[in-house]
Amino acid sequence: MNRVVEPNLSSDQLASPNPAVVTASSTAIRPIVVPLGLVTVRAETPLLPRAAFVTITLASLLGAFFTGRTLGLAGAALLWRWSAFWALAASTGFLAWRSFYLRDDEPGIDAGRVRALVAAQLERVRIVRWALAPLLVVAALVPVTTGYLAPWQAGVLCAGAAVMAVLVLASPRNRRAGALGAVLGIGLLSVWGVADSHGDPYLSVVRGVHLAAFAAWLGGALFNLAAAVPAGRLHLNLDAVVAGARQLERFRVVVRTALPTIAATGAWMALRYAGVASPFWRGEMGWMISAKVGLILVLVVIFITCPLYRACSPVRGVCDLDDLRADAPEVRG
Repeated sequence: MNRVVEPNLSSDQLASPNPAVVTASSTAIRPIVVPLGLVTVRAETPLLPRAAFVTITLASLLGAFFTGRTLGLAGAALLWRWSAFWALAASTGFLAWRSFYLRDDEPGIDAGRVRALVAAQLERVRIVRWALAPLLVVAALVPVTTGYLAPWQAGVLCAGAAVMAVLVLASPRNRRAGALGAVLGIGLLSVWGVADSHGDPYLSVVRGVHLAAFAAWLGGALFNLAAAVPAGRLHLNLDAVVAGARQLERFRVVVRTALPTIAATGAWMALRYAGVASPFWRGEMGWMISAKVGLILVLVVIFITCPLYRACSPVRGVCDLDDLRADAPEVRG
C-alpha cells in the first residue's frame, strides 16, 4: 500500500520561474532537472534490504564457525566468538554511516530540510545505540574465555570493546565520537585478525581486510534499515529525498568494494586455513564452504536486483532520483 503526498517544495524551488520543474542534484552532485511528480512512500519496508542483512549475518556465522573450528573451538564457544565479531562489525559500520555518509549540509538543496532529516535519523540512532552498547559489553567479555588469544590481545579486545560501547552511546550528539568508534572498531577487528592468524603477517592482513569489509556492509545495512528508512518516511519532500539518495549512494560505493573484497579474501583464507588437499573439505565442515559461497552469490543477486526494482527504500526517488520525474513509471519491489 502506498501513501501519496503532494510535492513539498523548498523556498528556492517555490521561487522557480517554472514551478512544475525542479532543479536538484543527483547523488554525484551533478545538476539535473526533474519534472516534479508525486512523492510516494510504501507502507512496508522493502524485502531485499532485509534479506541482504539476514544473508550477510548468516554468511558471517558460517565463516566464524569455519575459522573457529580450524582454531580448535567447538560447540557454544563458536557462537560465543561469533557474537563478538557481529557486535563489533555492526557497530563499526553503523558508526561509519553516522559519521561519514550522513551530512548536515548537501550542496544544492535546502539546508534546513536536510538538517531536519538528519535530526530524525539521529533520533533513531539514539534508540539503536541501546541495543548495540549491550552487545559490545558482551564482545568485551568474549576474549576472556577465548583460549587461543595472547594475554595482550585479550586485554586490548576487552578494553577496546568497552570503550566502543561508550562511544556508541555518545555518537548521536557527537560526530567525532562516532568517527573514533568506527576507527576503533576497525582496529579491534584487526586485532582479532592477527589472533586468528597466529601472527602470520599475510594472513593477518587478509583477515583484517575481510573483517573490515564485512563491518562496512553489515553496519551500513543496519543503519539503512533502522535509521535511514524510518526517518525518510517522516520527511516527504524533494530535499530530503535527494539527501537520502546521496547517503545511500555513498553506502553503495562502499558495498561495491566490500562485496568482491569479502568474496576474494574469504576464498584466500579458506585455502590458507584448511589447505587445498586437506580432508577438511570433504569432512563434516566442508558443506559450510559451499553454503557460504551460495550466500555470497545471493548477496550479489540482491545487490544487482535491489536498484532495478527500486527496493532500497520505500520512499520513491531515494533508490534512483530519476523516479521523481512526473512521467517515470512506478516500479514495485
